[in-house]
Amino acid sequence: MTDIKEHCCGADLFFDAKTAKKQYKRYLKNGPAKVTKRLIRQLEKTKTRESLIDVGGGIGAIQWWFLKHGGKQTFGVDASSGYINLAEEHAAKNNFKESSQFTMGDFTAKAEELPKVDHVTLDKVICCYPDFESIINLACKKSMHSISLSYPMDGFIADIIRGLGVLFIKLTGNPFKPYVHRVTSVRALFVENGFDLEEKEISFPWHIETYVKR
Repeated sequence: MTDIKEHCCGADLFFDAKTAKKQYKRYLKNGPAKVTKRLIRQLEKTKTRESLIDVGGGIGAIQWWFLKHGGKQTFGVDASSGYINLAEEHAAKNNFKESSQFTMGDFTAKAEELPKVDHVTLDKVICCYPDFESIINLACKKSMHSISLSYPMDGFIADIIRGLGVLFIKLTGNPFKPYVHRVTSVRALFVENGFDLEEKEISFPWHIETYVKR
């Protein structure tokens, strides 16, 4: 398995400032990406709207929606300095500086620094991390109400696509790798942590699901 520290350094290189700026321009023009919009629609149905941890939140699209719709406080965690810097700039320009905090690094290493919140979001996150169990376990510990996430469908075709992605990134010399985790394992882990599947949908090739604490 890829060394976690090495993997996170690779993520910082893969999701660099140039990539962040491109995504931010698309966000300003069109709003959140398609899968993110669907995740937000599920989050919108939850009853409480006080606090949120957005793991791997990138440019902060989920956080900005949350704060614009009654949210009081958000915490963004991302391994990409390009994303974190851009999100902080957006917060400062849009009067979100006091209601949003950002931490760069591996969520599994930074979770102890974060408070418990109503909601945790993991939009296209566990597919970028080898130890998905640790991320989900910690997300469950931090959430007092719900967790919404998106992650890839599994199966033969998904494994082929992942293999091609790994090969392409390897040729660049970057240790970062994408991952396809078994859907049954992901869902079982939430149940083990006391969360029930509240809503699910597919936006090919992504599962978009919300789990609510019992």
